[in-house]
Amino acid sequence: MKNKNLIFVAVFVILGIFVCWVFLQSKKPEDISTVSDKEIISFLQKNSDAKEYMEDHIDFKIQDKIILTKDMILAGQNGENFKEVYQGLELENNRYIKVDLMNLAGNSGMVTVIDFNSKEVSKAYGIILLSAIAN
Repeated sequence: MKNKNLIFVAVFVILGIFVCWVFLQSKKPEDISTVSDKEIISFLQKNSDAKEYMEDHIDFKIQDKIILTKDMILAGQNGENFKEVYQGLELENNRYIKVDLMNLAGNSGMVTVIDFNSKEVSKAYGIILLSAIAN
């Protein structure tokens, strides 16, 4: 009887350690610097504004992708342009990536921010670029 109880306790402890290990492994922060363009596009497809932009501008390209730091977020919140992109973001390093999309003609773009904690687009703003033609 003692051997059965001892085996039961040992199996229970080993199972508990394994469950804790699996839980901790799933909580490891993802290295967002290794995220591919294909993965970024799959995240953007889940946001209606970004999806609409990509459908309307089939020739779009990822012009820039920047991993945001606390300092970048603060600077953006206090900056003169595109403050809205940074408003409401938590001041965390390596949580967000700012992705700039641009069409081939270079006159229409989109600024997006992907939150890698929630795995979704937290911000998406369309941009229309106007050029002055001198005569």
